[in-house]
Amino acid sequence: MTATHVRPSSIRLKHVAFVLLALMALVVLVQRDLQLIDAGSQLRQRYAAIGWFMLVHGVFGAIALFIPPFQFSSRLRQRHLRVHRFLGRIYVLGVAVAAPISIPIAVILGPPVLVMAATIQALGWMLTTATAWYCVRTGRIQQHREWMMRSYPFAVVFVFVRSILAIPAVERLGEVGFVSVVWSVIAVACFLPSFLIAWNGVRVAKPAS
Repeated sequence: MTATHVRPSSIRLKHVAFVLLALMALVVLVQRDLQLIDAGSQLRQRYAAIGWFMLVHGVFGAIALFIPPFQFSSRLRQRHLRVHRFLGRIYVLGVAVAAPISIPIAVILGPPVLVMAATIQALGWMLTTATAWYCVRTGRIQQHREWMMRSYPFAVVFVFVRSILAIPAVERLGEVGFVSVVWSVIAVACFLPSFLIAWNGVRVAKPAS
């Protein structure tokens, strides 16, 4: 009798997480981003003062948002290593452009109470990505994967924030709800990946005899 190969549960959870992220991105696209097509929309008018800034940030941010799900694919890494490396370089470029430019955008658009939040997110995104890049350049592959796990949550902060703000009860809170959601999501992006990495190590480690 042949043994049945069972995939680890972490792989299934990873797929579920990316599907949920895709659904949330779709919600943001329908609820918000499609308004940019309408020249008379309030969102389009809001971004008129920083047209080029927003275009550059949006393009490179989208690149950094959509590449990592492929990078976390073990099959892609094993079968197409050159593609994996190329996409990794494109991701680093996306972060290097999108992250720092988000700070002047936050300063110009406001509200002022969220400028520091945007700064923390940008610095955290750049720091974790630079560390991941350094690790892979020096042959520390396991550490590279862990720091990529820490980098990507900063990229999806925008998607999570906008998805939560689409909830009517949260939207009715106004600026208080907006600020609370932004800081809460950034806090989760900062600490949750390290917790999951540490917990996975505890879970698979054998207890000492």
